[in-house]
Amino acid sequence: MEAIWKQRSKPISQGSLHYDEDIEVNTLRECEDLVNSPENVKFEYVAEGRANVVFSVWEWKDPTAPKGRFEGTLLRVPKATLGVTPCDYETLQDFHESQVEDRVGRQHLVPQVLIRISAEVAGILHKKRNKTDESEIRAGYAMLIQDMSVSPGYSVLEFKPKWLAQSPIAPSDSRRCRTCAREAFRNNQKYAKGEAVTMPLCPLGLVHENPAVVVGTVKRLAPEWTELDQKRLSDAFERSGILKKLRELQTKGDPDRALLDNPSDPGFGLAMTLRDCSCYVRMPTDINIGVEIKLADVDKKNWEEKQTYWQESHWNLVNNGWYTCQEQVDTPVSTECVLSRSSRI
Repeated sequence: MEAIWKQRSKPISQGSLHYDEDIEVNTLRECEDLVNSPENVKFEYVAEGRANVVFSVWEWKDPTAPKGRFEGTLLRVPKATLGVTPCDYETLQDFHESQVEDRVGRQHLVPQVLIRISAEVAGILHKKRNKTDESEIRAGYAMLIQDMSVSPGYSVLEFKPKWLAQSPIAPSDSRRCRTCAREAFRNNQKYAKGEAVTMPLCPLGLVHENPAVVVGTVKRLAPEWTELDQKRLSDAFERSGILKKLRELQTKGDPDRALLDNPSDPGFGLAMTLRDCSCYVRMPTDINIGVEIKLADVDKKNWEEKQTYWQESHWNLVNNGWYTCQEQVDTPVSTECVLSRSSRI
């Protein structure tokens, strides 16, 4: 799979050169056959969300690499959960290839390919979850995706870029961005339950026009990294332009009142997808190797299922003062939003 991930990490114009599709098709067919041969592979549970489960895959009989042909590869499978109606994987893959790759740039995305899993393998994976809820894994389409986790010679960072520009329907006197307002609301709920709270990272700081603000935000994003690596990361963000590209697409697809008047518009849907994606950074120990930055979880949203949730969340933040720092709560909620710090910058 390594050759496929390398090929699919090139820009589309560059990737079209010297590309043998037959080799990829044959490689995928071999990997699909292996995944569906439990006697030749083993699976390990990694993580799961509301609609998907991720496993690592190991090939038993290849002594040349720790995971054989699945080195640097994960298996992502959908799960059937009561009350959740996610898009099917064929639709997700088509959205990834026809909408996201073309706009974001294939070189900025964690590559993924479709395969099928059998009922036998689905049953094995379901048992590997070791869960007692009502969800289950079924036979059908699954995805092989590039593994962006820690590997020798690299440090790895994962974060959610979220809203890199303020919501267009936020109050004009807002002192918090959309992300900081939402995290302030969530922290208030945690206070009430006696749970630990975390100071939200303001995403506006990652794309600020003042380089000092960007560097300061990166230090909060990766506090355990050395100053050199923090500077390498801020330089990589600027050089790749990926976060500013995300901000542009989030803004372009979300004109004023789209959330309220036309939440099923495809452009708005892409904007919401790119506000909920994950960003992976692989920082090489060797300073002569470039920093790798890629986006994952760029799935198409289920508009009908999400519409009410999106709108209710918006009105909660507006009507209860979370944007303007006027929330009526017993314990003050602290945030370090760039909007409230702008006068001190």
